[in-house]
Amino acid sequence: MRAAYHETQGGLDVLRVGELSDPEPGPHDVLIQVKATSMDRVDVYWREGSHGMKLRWPQHVGGRDIAGLVAAVGAEVKSVAVGDRVVASGERTHASLALAPAELTFPLPDGISFEAGGATPTAGRSAHQALIEKAQIQSGETVLVMAAGSGVGSFGVQIARAMGCRVIATAGSAHKRARAMELGAELAIDHYNDDIVAAVREATDEKGVDVVLDHVGTPVFAAAIRSLAPEGRFVTCGVTAGHMGELHLGQLFVKGITLMGVGRPDNQRIAATMRGLLAMIAQRQVTPQIAATFPLEEIADAHQLMESSDFFGKIVLVP
Repeated sequence: MRAAYHETQGGLDVLRVGELSDPEPGPHDVLIQVKATSMDRVDVYWREGSHGMKLRWPQHVGGRDIAGLVAAVGAEVKSVAVGDRVVASGERTHASLALAPAELTFPLPDGISFEAGGATPTAGRSAHQALIEKAQIQSGETVLVMAAGSGVGSFGVQIARAMGCRVIATAGSAHKRARAMELGAELAIDHYNDDIVAAVREATDEKGVDVVLDHVGTPVFAAAIRSLAPEGRFVTCGVTAGHMGELHLGQLFVKGITLMGVGRPDNQRIAATMRGLLAMIAQRQVTPQIAATFPLEEIADAHQLMESSDFFGKIVLVP
């Protein structure tokens, strides 16, 4: 198979594209001809060796999201067949072939492109889990989505709107704020230069928001907590900009705030989330946002764009 990989950790110069051995499906696996996959922030961490990432394979192939055609199935797999259009959560997906467990392989909805499918599983599932399963957002509530230009954020804005919520977003550029409002946010705050708490208070008649969705971490944590209304819920699905934050426990108990993380659900729960998310996509309630598409040979350019954060949505690779 053709794959993007690295054998050591470091800068963009460690990235390679070449032929590696084809993966072999186990009895419960699906082998997929990858038509599209996507970048995730963790792919940069793996390449850099940051955030405690240590290589597990002689050639590390990044990626977790897959959209493509079923090339082969394991002996116990009955849910999909060779030739089916699918979307899946697997590993080592920055390649022309990749494996996924059958229970995490789903039909790609009709009319949805491979590129959109490849942009969906990790970011879309995280936002769905955070908002619908953990925070249990309700129609009429106000949701603050941090970093709406990210994959998680762009899904979060749309999921909250589809559930009948009012959405306030933050983003670091005028372009991203405009895009967030096009997706349904009523207000977009500059999280670098604006006072997030003051803007939220003004927009909510001093009440605050019912739910905060965050995957940024340290830089926005204090503002997120202070932006919550009494009985508000904070839910995190990532710490891309830092994992430590200070918490005023007095605010926590006086305001009745709930703090939640999405956790590491098992495959059965992930599958349930994906089915719900794909139904929303099939009904056009949610549209995966694609920032840019790169051929596999331009993997270094894809990493460079991810590092820059100068994009809205997901970065997609087409093997």
